[in-house]
Amino acid sequence: MSSEDFFCLFLLTISFKWGNRSGSVRNMQFGGPTEPDEEPDPPFLSETHIRILDLQDRRPIGHELTGLTRPGLFLVRARVTQADDFENGSTIEKESASIGALSELRLKDLSENANSELFDAISEAVSEDSHIHLQFYNSAGPMTRKFHSFQLLPGIGNSKAIQMVGLRGSGWHEFSAIDEACTIDSVRLLAERYLKEMEDEAQTPRLLDILVRADL
Repeated sequence: MSSEDFFCLFLLTISFKWGNRSGSVRNMQFGGPTEPDEEPDPPFLSETHIRILDLQDRRPIGHELTGLTRPGLFLVRARVTQADDFENGSTIEKESASIGALSELRLKDLSENANSELFDAISEAVSEDSHIHLQFYNSAGPMTRKFHSFQLLPGIGNSKAIQMVGLRGSGWHEFSAIDEACTIDSVRLLAERYLKEMEDEAQTPRLLDILVRADL
């Protein structure tokens, strides 16, 4: 099975199981109908907060922040007019008057400081926006007869995935319940998967696009 076929099969599984989300997933991946005169949304329109990963001086004047947005988990940078208002590790509102327009960054362009903060920032976002990320654990299904979506998580093999499906029942309402039932660190595993996708843009399937950003 080619990587493209594998990806499409995963999309069909997810769209079937996620009900109302399926329309946006199909439109995003397969070019659903759009209005001919429809204006594209401004970038990062649905983002509400930014976790500051690094704050650096920029010559001749000013500062620049590197951050991780929520809820979409985009890596971004922006000019800062009042650097005294911010510090590394803090979370700010995207619409703060002290920051300029956001532009997207690739992980390989992050500073050493930003890289060191990134995993904790992703984990915090998963925990804080649990209503988004719990959907993976509650809805993930088989991708093929021998491969389950749970196996996208680091260290989860086929037998563990089958065990997790059996323990899921009608679903989980919080990560601690998953951890207790399945003896895993559910937030950490999902954060590791997201980080892997940020590190390798060719990584498929991409939960960042299918799950986190599907409705943005």
